[in-house]
Amino acid sequence: MRLCLVLAVLLQIIPFSAHASPVLGQVRYEFVNNGASLSLGADLIKNSSKENATGSLKLQLWATAAPYTGGTIKGYLLGGTDTIKGLGPGQYYENLRRVVSYVPPPVAGTYNIVFLLLEYRSGAYVIVSHVNMTNRKALAPLPLFSLTGPWRWQSSYEGGTVEIDVAKISHRRTGNTGTLKLAVWLTKAPYSGGTLSGYEIGEVRKDPLKPGFYYENVKNVARFVPPPAGSYYASLVLSEWSDGQYRVVAHLSSSTATQFNAPPAPKP
Repeated sequence: MRLCLVLAVLLQIIPFSAHASPVLGQVRYEFVNNGASLSLGADLIKNSSKENATGSLKLQLWATAAPYTGGTIKGYLLGGTDTIKGLGPGQYYENLRRVVSYVPPPVAGTYNIVFLLLEYRSGAYVIVSHVNMTNRKALAPLPLFSLTGPWRWQSSYEGGTVEIDVAKISHRRTGNTGTLKLAVWLTKAPYSGGTLSGYEIGEVRKDPLKPGFYYENVKNVARFVPPPAGSYYASLVLSEWSDGQYRVVAHLSSSTATQFNAPPAPKP
C-alpha cells in the first residue's frame, strides 16, 4: 500500500520535470517605424534538453515598476510576438528578430524594461526565462495629434503674408476632431511644450478631421503679423478647438534663431 502511494506521487512529478528548458541569450529591443513598432531580438534561444521538445514560444516586452524576479508579472505589456515554433531537443534559434506593434503604457513614467520568453505548457503560456534590461526607460502614452516634417515657413513684409508648409497632420481620436488651427509662433527660447509666450505671426484654420483621416502635403498662406524687432525661435503649432478655446496639441520647433528687423516704414 505504501509503495503504491509513492508511485502515485512520482507519476505526478514526472510530467512536470519532463519539460524542456528553453533559455535566452543576449536580447535587445528598439523602437522602429517612428515609434509605432518594437523590434525584439534575441541572439540565442536554446532548448537545453537533450530529450524533450519545447512547446510553442513567444517573446514579450514589459514595462514594470521594479525589476522582475519571477512569478506573476505586474506592469504593462508593450508588445509581443505571435507564436514561434517550438524547439526540438538541442535545437536553437540564432539572431531571431521580430517587429511587433508597440502599445505605450497609459501612464507616463520611467520604467524597468523586462524581456520575456514564454512557452506553451499545459494549456497556457508561462514565463520560462527573462532578462531585466540594464537601463530604465521613460515612456508615455502616444499623443492624440502629430505633426510630421519636413516643415517650413517664410514671411514677407512686402507681401504681408506667411507661407506655411508641413508634410502631414494626423490624429488618433476615435471621433471627429475639433476645428484645427495651424500657426507660426516666435519665442525667445526654443518652444518645448506648455504655455506659449511670444508672438503669433500667422495662422490658418482647417476643417475637423474624421477618424483615420489626415492632411498631407499641407501648403497654406496666412496674413503676416510682424513681431517687434529681435531674435526669435520659430515653431509650427497645431491647436484644436475644445471647450471654447484653442488648445495646443502638437508642435515642431526650430533649434536656430531668426533675426527680425523693425518693419519698414509705410510708403506715402
